[in-house]
Amino acid sequence: MINKLFYIIYNSYYKNGEYKDDTPSLTVGGIFLICFFCSGLSILNIIGWVDPLYYHMKLSKTTVFLEIILYGSIVYFLFYHNKRYQRIYEKYKEDAFLNSQLAKFIGFFIVILIIISPFMLALVHDRIFLGHWMRIS
Repeated sequence: MINKLFYIIYNSYYKNGEYKDDTPSLTVGGIFLICFFCSGLSILNIIGWVDPLYYHMKLSKTTVFLEIILYGSIVYFLFYHNKRYQRIYEKYKEDAFLNSQLAKFIGFFIVILIIISPFMLALVHDRIFLGHWMRIS
């Protein structure tokens, strides 16, 4: 599933090798790094809901830096090790659905949803758990 999502996003930037100002593989890798980081933040947010003691802990700059290194390593081994992104592209380039506008819409919708999910979860936490759902400011 992640390979298909990678292909959809990568193909949006790649344009059959006719790109000018951008290196599509690095751009898409950065997008996936941000997605993995935001997924981690969402998981930490949910853990904070379940364990009230954890909710009061704060993330330090060192922790965030180590998480970025971890997620960067995951992105490297998932997509770049031995130029795996090229094999993913070759595998799915003939797939009609993955090249359609609907697949592009769904792919970018999923990526955007993943990126904004920690913020949505934080908003829900503030509104429900802290009792501010009906407060208008």
